[in-house]
Amino acid sequence: MESVTVQRHKYEDEGFIKHSNGALTKALIGALLTRQTFSAFTWVKGHNGHPENEAADQLAGQAAARAVGDPIHLCTDETLRLTGAKLSAITQELAYKAIRTIRAEKAGARASTAQRVAQILSDIADNFGVQLSEGMLWRSLKKPVVSREARQWVWMVIHDGYMVGERWLRPNMSDELKERAICKACGQTETMQHILFCCNACGRETIWALLRECWGATGLAGYDPDWGNIMGAACAIIRPNGPNSGRSAAAENRWAVLAIESAHLIWKLRCERVIANDGAEFTERAVANRWYATLARRLDLERKVVALTPGKKRAKLKIKVDAVWRPLIGDLTDQSADWVTDSGVLVGIKRGNGQELVTDPG
Repeated sequence: MESVTVQRHKYEDEGFIKHSNGALTKALIGALLTRQTFSAFTWVKGHNGHPENEAADQLAGQAAARAVGDPIHLCTDETLRLTGAKLSAITQELAYKAIRTIRAEKAGARASTAQRVAQILSDIADNFGVQLSEGMLWRSLKKPVVSREARQWVWMVIHDGYMVGERWLRPNMSDELKERAICKACGQTETMQHILFCCNACGRETIWALLRECWGATGLAGYDPDWGNIMGAACAIIRPNGPNSGRSAAAENRWAVLAIESAHLIWKLRCERVIANDGAEFTERAVANRWYATLARRLDLERKVVALTPGKKRAKLKIKVDAVWRPLIGDLTDQSADWVTDSGVLVGIKRGNGQELVTDPG
């Protein structure tokens, strides 16, 4: 409502470049301008028994459950259509975003990206029983539960942007670099599918086993790693008490952290093995230590973020962090969430052998 009233002139001056629903808003403004009478908007409180509001909410829920939405007519009268942004309103940020948007539209979708996205969405449906759109998948990577480093890695994996396998066999590559196309542990051409889900080198299966063990300790049903529950981990739908029960946001965030961080570590260990160690494999103990250290660093980072969060937001964020991490921490006697911000409390991730890795209390 504010987009077509209070914020209308601001968005028009900026060319709707940063407005997430710019096409819809422009079409709505155009439709309003073609009317021969005055138009007024009134805010109606939701879920308060208003029959038209309840009907709209029901329709919105039905539409949100669809994988593909209905086509919407967005054409407006050419005389009412504004294009571009005013020079007085343009900034370097707006110009950069506009250029990126134009280039992205011209580039189109890569076949390998479309194929991988389709695989992820199909696996998400099989794992979590929900049909998602491609846009939902991309938006899930922006959730706070996905770290910035992991977010960029997942984005590159989905776009098939890494130098693996046959890409090392290009004519301009040296013989030494061409050897990287073949997995020394398995003797076959590498792909990201092979690296994450098939490779016999020490590291991959050890990490997935640690993930299963750690997740199993929470008392929830586990998942066999695949494209959907790993690359689409931030889309997880987890209902601890059955398919008809309510969702658990803490469990969903916990799975996203464990799954994405584990997969990212598999990739990093593979790169170290192939590039830095000339194919020499890690020991299972070294892999396990790296996995626990990865989770410990992530936990330590989240504790610091909560400690630096100002005001009332800190208390809410502290409760969220406690709900996500408490089942994974060993010997935590404090029943409150104060351990999250108490720098004097030592916390460590549970280890299957009874030991735990303690995070830095500082």
